[in-house]
Amino acid sequence: MAVIKIAIYQKNLHKRIGSEEISKIQQTKAHFLLLPEGFPHFFQGETPEIASKHEKEYQDQLLEISESFSGVILGGTHYRKNEEGHLVSALPIVQSLVLVDFYEKKSPSNLSEPGVVKGKTESIFIMGGLRFGLLVGEDLENESIWDEFKKEDIEIVFYLSGEDGKRSYEEDLTFFETLAKQKSVHLIRVCGPTEGKPARSLYASPSGINWKVGKMEEDKDVLKTLSVNVMRSYLL
Repeated sequence: MAVIKIAIYQKNLHKRIGSEEISKIQQTKAHFLLLPEGFPHFFQGETPEIASKHEKEYQDQLLEISESFSGVILGGTHYRKNEEGHLVSALPIVQSLVLVDFYEKKSPSNLSEPGVVKGKTESIFIMGGLRFGLLVGEDLENESIWDEFKKEDIEIVFYLSGEDGKRSYEEDLTFFETLAKQKSVHLIRVCGPTEGKPARSLYASPSGINWKVGKMEEDKDVLKTLSVNVMRSYLL
């Protein structure tokens, strides 16, 4: 068994992470830092196509964090043109000032992400000695990804999301508790508050809800360090 330290930052999508916050992230001494879907979104482009033109500025914020934080950064998402020239919602993976890889969202929303195509990257990664699965937004409901996780015996899944308001706070807890039990995974969810929409970051495992953002913190920036015990996923 190994203990993995995971810092999740429920961060307002439109506000930069400043030097004081970077210092707090560094002090967590976590193996991983999770940032929400849609962070950083400073320029608030009217369409994904317009937002993709700011790709470098978004990535520069992550590299700035990486100057002080030695762990793996699963750096929110931004829109970009991939190597094939397709517009995708991409989750950059950064460590030691290197942009190591991207996870591309597999289930973009036709309604809120016009022009964005389905990503083709793998959903399972090995970083920091850990095998883990990645989900962004609507990927949560993509059963083909869950089938892959089951086949590969994935034990820990990082889920970067927004909050769509379909469920109440209490219903959300029940939903994710049930999901983690059904899939037999540690599910780490991070959200970011924006424009009146709540953020409900949490950690659900087969034993239940291990940690959750309080109901009064749905609109707040929250930095939390979790210790997660994994049996099979850690590689020496």
